[in-house]
Amino acid sequence: MVSYILWLSDAVVPLFLLLILVVAWRRRVRVYEVFLAGAKEGFELGVRLIPYLVGMLAAIGVFRASGLLDLILSPLQGPLAALGMPGELLPLALTRPLSGSASFALMADALQSYGPDSFLGLAASTMQGATDTTFYILTVYFGSVGIKRMRYALLAGLAADVAGIGMAVLLARLLWG
Repeated sequence: MVSYILWLSDAVVPLFLLLILVVAWRRRVRVYEVFLAGAKEGFELGVRLIPYLVGMLAAIGVFRASGLLDLILSPLQGPLAALGMPGELLPLALTRPLSGSASFALMADALQSYGPDSFLGLAASTMQGATDTTFYILTVYFGSVGIKRMRYALLAGLAADVAGIGMAVLLARLLWG
């Protein structure tokens, strides 16, 4: 059974790509041209995003180096440490619902400072994957369909973020702690 699961995990991506090619062939899609157009669009998007990411990295660096971030977060560290959350992860937890690039920069900083295989690196990576940019999602998706009143969506999204942060720290403690 284990060997079958290992084989399946190795075969899923190639089989999925083969399925895409077969469906495209049946629908007479010019796969290579479509792939090149998508790759060009993705590259252009990446180039457009680089200045924002660099700006966010610089702003976070200044914010942290000035001591302002520590001043804001220091009152929260004691109660959260009692719950098992390391203070080093608090900036990531607070920025994740606001900005994907800012939280990514904080995660990258944690990986650089503590190492990718450290508890903090693994917990930061898990937290990054277990939460989302709630405010961005609500703004973009609700705005794109013309919804003006969010009702309980913001509360539900933030509750999901808190649950994701808590579970990320708990799972990191259980698996790597």
